[in-house]
Amino acid sequence: MEALSSTLRSVTASKARQIERQKARFDEGRLALQHLLDCEPNEIKRLRAILDAYSDLPLMPQTNKSRDKFIDSIEEFLARTVHDPCAPLAGWERRLMGFVQAEVLRYEHAILYTSILKEWRDSTDEPETLIGDSSVDIPDLSPTKEEYRRKWESYVFDADETDKDAIAAWLQGFFSSTEANNKALDALKAGVARFEKKMKNNKEHFTKITMNWCIWGLLRSDLLTDDKRAVLTAMQQDDDAMCDIMDDLNMRMNTLDRWTWPEEGVAAELRRQVGSKYRIFHDEDLMDALLLRYIGVKWSIQMSKRLTAFAKVHSWLSPLNIVSNNERTRREHYLGPGKDHASGIQGQRLKTFEDDFFLTQLLRHEAEVDRGYEDDHEQDDQNRGLQTRKSVSELKHSLLQLLNTEVAVAKRCNDEVTILQSDFQFFGPSIAHSTIDAVLTFFGVSRFWTDFFRRALEVPIFFREDGPKAEIRIRRRGTQMSSPLADVCSEVILFCGDYSCWQKTSGLRLYRLHDDFWLWGSEDACVRGWSAMTDFAKVMGLQFNVEKSGCIRVSKKIMTPLNPSLPPGDVRWGFLKLSTTGYFTIDYAVVDKHIAALIVQLGSSKSLFAWIRIWNTYAVNFFTSMLGGQKPSNCFGAQHIAQMQRCLAKVHEKVFLGEKNVANYLRNEIKRRFPSFSADVLDSFIFLPTAVGGLGVMNPFIKLTQLEGQMIANPEAIMDTFHQAEASAYGRARVMYEQGQTTRLAQSKYKPPRQGFFPFAEYTRTREQLSHELLEAYKSLLHQPDPSKVHLSDEVEAVLGGSQGLKGPYNLWLLELYKDELIRHFGGLNVVETKLLPMGMVKMARKQRIKWNV
Repeated sequence: MEALSSTLRSVTASKARQIERQKARFDEGRLALQHLLDCEPNEIKRLRAILDAYSDLPLMPQTNKSRDKFIDSIEEFLARTVHDPCAPLAGWERRLMGFVQAEVLRYEHAILYTSILKEWRDSTDEPETLIGDSSVDIPDLSPTKEEYRRKWESYVFDADETDKDAIAAWLQGFFSSTEANNKALDALKAGVARFEKKMKNNKEHFTKITMNWCIWGLLRSDLLTDDKRAVLTAMQQDDDAMCDIMDDLNMRMNTLDRWTWPEEGVAAELRRQVGSKYRIFHDEDLMDALLLRYIGVKWSIQMSKRLTAFAKVHSWLSPLNIVSNNERTRREHYLGPGKDHASGIQGQRLKTFEDDFFLTQLLRHEAEVDRGYEDDHEQDDQNRGLQTRKSVSELKHSLLQLLNTEVAVAKRCNDEVTILQSDFQFFGPSIAHSTIDAVLTFFGVSRFWTDFFRRALEVPIFFREDGPKAEIRIRRRGTQMSSPLADVCSEVILFCGDYSCWQKTSGLRLYRLHDDFWLWGSEDACVRGWSAMTDFAKVMGLQFNVEKSGCIRVSKKIMTPLNPSLPPGDVRWGFLKLSTTGYFTIDYAVVDKHIAALIVQLGSSKSLFAWIRIWNTYAVNFFTSMLGGQKPSNCFGAQHIAQMQRCLAKVHEKVFLGEKNVANYLRNEIKRRFPSFSADVLDSFIFLPTAVGGLGVMNPFIKLTQLEGQMIANPEAIMDTFHQAEASAYGRARVMYEQGQTTRLAQSKYKPPRQGFFPFAEYTRTREQLSHELLEAYKSLLHQPDPSKVHLSDEVEAVLGGSQGLKGPYNLWLLELYKDELIRHFGGLNVVETKLLPMGMVKMARKQRIKWNV
């Protein structure tokens, strides 16, 4: 990595010198032109001199069709005639000299850009890649690094042996309670045994294909240091090295019973996240990392298949409250065949649950991006294109929108709903290895593999920050961060809690992301679900996180106290808190804490580039995400967009005080840090992406503005429309029935118990299972409106043809917003010719970690 950094620094210095030399030649030609113009009174000759000089000057490429047409028209005029006394020669001259002056400004900005990168290069604060924290519940921001480490160590070095027999008995009670359960469990165990046999018989686990997805997965994970990423990337390009590594890894797989961690231990690193939390990562040897990656992915896919098959056998992954054949026949008698939906919103719920919230951490194929525990808040469009399932952040926003939608439906259809939320205290570090062993054994994992899992989890670690004499201690508890093997251990355990909750609530599904879980339905169902999870936690040796546990009832009835067995506390998501009215509101007490943390982080940056990355990551992406604004759906309504805008305006107000906004602040900072830059600092230079030579500072208000007109004004209107449509459908069906126009199946032998049409209450009783109208309302509430499209001018269309880095509604809006300023000052839509800039340095900076101030 150091060699790569050194090379990029050398390239940066070389490009800076090239820009300065090119600018010197440009200035020499420009001054010569000016001297010629000062001495030449003839306007035609002056025009010819400017055109000749313009073609000879070392200009930066710029896409500007109107400029090019203008120059061509003057060339044509001069070629045909020089005798037109009415020609606006003075105006043409001023415009041509404006093009020359635009080049002066572009060169000045190119030099400024390299100076900004040089400042970053020379600084010592920047950046280490953000391993962002998108946890949707923000605890107190005050715990220190030392306090976190002490708490972490109190868990991981304490074995806390759980009762394996009690765990086995508890599991037996749920998974073997019926003959059907026993058969499904036997099938699960048989599948695991076949997988183990296949792994044992395979003598060549690591091939070129295997190595590619192992390396790619590690590069996408949070585990590797920047140096090891560079080594792994270089390794892929060397076929001889790859062959040697594959041979070594295959040998390790064939002697897996003797595999151990190195005696010198594994370094542990404590990193602070964007949300002011800490996480501890292991810096494993690359060979061990590749081996464990392969084994973890294989087991992850296998357990996902086996547990999913088990769930389907038990109708866990089937619609709830299925309408009986008798009731369907009765409805067909009154309504006619084909008038009901096959599964209604129940089917939609099932699809969403199975696709997004069932065993979320387990992989489904080798090349899949594992979701990890956290989500960063930086843009990674290149790798995002390879994602086949929703990211962590997308899942969390999907859950928020789903919960919001379910509350909206329940308020209008069932009068009330109870929502419960919780997670487990320090879940990853607190899982007892004996619990992992007991659960895996129950599901048929052999002693060979449980022994290996135990050795893999018992990592001898030391903290690098403790110096060369750091103590090596063996982990006796918990799992590592961001590891497929750890995900297997945790997900298999949590699956047992999910299943017990489903059984005890007679079919209520637990929506879970890692160890954070949500449950909603009737109060009685939530009481039973919470009881199931309490029993699960007790037997598995886990504890609930009291700060993140809460329950609330949303009701149109007179409010009565909740059942005392339910957890007290608020139901929260990021900066939002759910009220008893069923709406999420912004908790400004939490927001203010993060504004204070943001000010500290921005103030700790030693370079402008570092400041911009922190601003984009924390102030824009993180804040917007925690307000539910990543890609909001109609269930929020336009009012929530307005709330987000007010909140982000408050961020600007508190961070920038008298400077009012980020653009004014950066203008002043550039003047202060780079006094040799004499030109005006334009908004376009500040906000445009690096693809056209801008600084790439993000403006969160643009994305919200693009959604304002697209978002439905009042979500209640969707449910109003549903009730009207439902009543109209019932009325039409009744009229048709009474007039004898209802189509009936010839083979139907149903005899109605009484005369007349069935009552409205019976018609609506199965609306969640059969109603087309409710399904459309449900989908409409969940719909995520696209940002409004901006009409593209010819100038913007022209520049888009040559750049793939400008796609997307946000960048198009920026280009249209600043096109007049860009053309007026820079002669086109590119501030600087990016080929002259050290863009490799920019990319390297963006890939590295932000060191959050501790």
